[in-house]
Amino acid sequence: MITNLIILLIGLLAGCLGSIVGLGGGIIMLPALQILVGFDLTMAIGTTLFAVIFTSLSAAQGHYRAGNVRLKSAGYTGLGGFAGVLLGSYIFSQYLSNSFTILKVALGIFFLLMAYRMGWETYRDFFAQKSTATETAGEADKESVAALLVLGFFTGSLTGMLGIGGGFILTPGFMLICGVSPQIAVGTTMLAMLPLSLSGGLIKLYQGYVNLPAGIFLGLGTALGAQGGVWLSSRMSATLLKAIFTVLFTLLAIDYLFPLLIH
Repeated sequence: MITNLIILLIGLLAGCLGSIVGLGGGIIMLPALQILVGFDLTMAIGTTLFAVIFTSLSAAQGHYRAGNVRLKSAGYTGLGGFAGVLLGSYIFSQYLSNSFTILKVALGIFFLLMAYRMGWETYRDFFAQKSTATETAGEADKESVAALLVLGFFTGSLTGMLGIGGGFILTPGFMLICGVSPQIAVGTTMLAMLPLSLSGGLIKLYQGYVNLPAGIFLGLGTALGAQGGVWLSSRMSATLLKAIFTVLFTLLAIDYLFPLLIH
């Protein structure tokens, strides 16, 4: 009972924060399942990705109501992402499921790169005192379709391999490709993650890498937390959202890479 309560609370926190910064919450759930619940890395990856299904569904619905979703952008990205998930899931099952060191290094490097990216944007916005992004959720231009498909495929591949929703790539990706504000990028990301997490989570379940009861409790928690995150995100500045990204990604990069560096 206590374990289920801990898992539910992890989901609530992950869903709230994930909905604010455009993540599926996997970057919180994955290490928390290892540290607090005692899951091994492969089971934590699979269970986390399964729970992200609930996060993205709940958060996407909330952001859509708030007018923060570009439907076509999310659709093109999700299409590319589905193909990527199939490839990434195969690589995970065949080559990575027994190689924890490779998984940790890959996660650490990606978190570090995203921390740098968000840190630079926070610095730039702070001194410029303005945002270069537009505030509209208008649809994607034809010129951006190819870029969105590539973004989705790359993110889906990582989702299948690392068990995270890919929001840490999609959100800055939408900001760069579509030129939208962080709020619009977050909302579009949550919808684009739905086909990635749904296909990836079900594949991980079929492969035996999901603790189903834990995944359901996590999912319920994230679904509830995501609604609170949507409400908070509409009341936070774009620069503050980027600053949260920077701190979060830096801490996670340290968590994954530092133990490997001191050995």
